[in-house]
Amino acid sequence: MLQLNIQSYPIRLEYNTINAQVNRKTTLPKVEMETIPPRLEIRQPQGELTIDNTEYYDSIGLKTRSTLSREFAAQGRQAALDAIAATVAEGNRLAQITNPANAFAELAFQSRFDPKGELSFEPIAPPDIHYQANPAQITVIPGKVNYSPQKGTIDANYQRGDVDFRVTQYPDVKISVVDVKV
Repeated sequence: MLQLNIQSYPIRLEYNTINAQVNRKTTLPKVEMETIPPRLEIRQPQGELTIDNTEYYDSIGLKTRSTLSREFAAQGRQAALDAIAATVAEGNRLAQITNPANAFAELAFQSRFDPKGELSFEPIAPPDIHYQANPAQITVIPGKVNYSPQKGTIDANYQRGDVDFRVTQYPDVKISVVDVKV
């Protein structure tokens, strides 16, 4: 009896794979910031103090030349008016013929005595004090933010993957006939 022997050999493949790679180098973005704070400058100029002592000194008798000149002129004018008035009064007394008294003797007697002075209390004037405040000078200097951005970068290197294969055993079918004795 004949026997048929069939042997099959499948294909055998051997393969090597190299995976694909992406090598990345990343530089992060940065922002450099400088902050300049706001400022407030305040300057206070000095005030002005004015003291006028003229009226005070006048009231205690320490007068300026111009004040004394004005007062002396007014007193001289008043003295001249008083002298005229006294002369007119004396002339009127002497002109009265009907008066039995001796007007010349009375006038001579009255001229011997000086008029009495008067004592009076005068208020003392306060000095004139005036203060003028100068307003504060305020300057506002605004703040700033200075910034400089730096871009981020990505450096990428791509390596392709590769598949390398080879056949280590080709497919084969072997058919053989064997005589088998029974």
